[in-house]
Amino acid sequence: MIYWDNNATTPLAPEVLEAMLPFMQGLYFNPSAAYGPAKEVRRAIEQAREQVAALLGVSASEIIFTAGGTEATNTALAQFHNVLTLATEHHATLRTAKGESAPVLANGLADVPEWKSALPGRDGVSFAWANHETGVIQPVRTLCSAAKKVGARVHVDVVQAAGKIPLNLHDYPIDFASASAHKLHGPKGIGCLYVRTGTEFRSLITGGAQEDYRRAGTENVAGIIGFGKAAELALAATEQIAAMGAKRELFVQLLREYGVVVEVNGAAAPRLPHVLNMRVPGCSAESLTLLLEPAGFICSTGSACASAEPHPSHVLTAMGLPDLQIRESLRLSLNRFTTEDEVKQAAQLFSTVVKKVRAVQSSITGPVMVYH
Repeated sequence: MIYWDNNATTPLAPEVLEAMLPFMQGLYFNPSAAYGPAKEVRRAIEQAREQVAALLGVSASEIIFTAGGTEATNTALAQFHNVLTLATEHHATLRTAKGESAPVLANGLADVPEWKSALPGRDGVSFAWANHETGVIQPVRTLCSAAKKVGARVHVDVVQAAGKIPLNLHDYPIDFASASAHKLHGPKGIGCLYVRTGTEFRSLITGGAQEDYRRAGTENVAGIIGFGKAAELALAATEQIAAMGAKRELFVQLLREYGVVVEVNGAAAPRLPHVLNMRVPGCSAESLTLLLEPAGFICSTGSACASAEPHPSHVLTAMGLPDLQIRESLRLSLNRFTTEDEVKQAAQLFSTVVKKVRAVQSSITGPVMVYH
């Protein structure tokens, strides 16, 4: 199987599973307990905190473990009263923020003048470092600096960016940031919120003293250990991660050599190296995925969190794409274990499927469409 939906989730790295297993079996103790074995578990959690902090370029004391990126984002947004976001944000932001969204340009980048004009009166802003559908990387420093000029605090969603591009959050005027383990070959159900030292903070989940009274509830120990190991591996895999961009471009090049016309959404903006949001004019994404999956090639038509919704992608809509082009758009996302041979096989499979779809189309029937 060729699995190219890594923006939805990544396969668990073998080293991560190996690190987690002892804490699912012998080291099952509650880290809040006072006896020796429990203290060993506590030390492992703090080591994982240091590993995650190193990936994000922050201090270990600034990391709060959560149940995932969505909880981390919700917690950050609970600190604000009037939030400015971007129209292309993940639903975890758009459905939680109390405020408005600013427009983006056709390439997916923030419309900076519009962003600045919408800032007065805001006490917080929230945007993704890199978009979950297109991989477009925002001008982070520009957006943050503009927010700081009006006294707004800043939350940045680095769920897709962490482990894909170098991050050093201390170098930016960022107050909060959310990340998730399962986007970088870690386990599902564990994420973190970065809270810059000295930033005012109110807990979203209250109860016990866990996470230094910042997030109550017995810790997901195995998940935390897995997150730490995944972060450590990602930090050490810079060459593999950089190579993903070349493999993505090879895939597009091979498709064109096979005679497949490809249009890349967000191509004019900087993007994450592993993400390709593209369309084949005249072929609906649904018809392509319908044939790709049984052929052993898995990708998506957008965010996994929105796959059950029969509405066009709000990300591509915000970028100004018409409905027909949105219905033609696919999201393909590689991972650092993707090989060149796999890319070549994927290109061959994809071009074969495009030809099959075109074979049943005509000037009379029009393009093959799948309706929910």
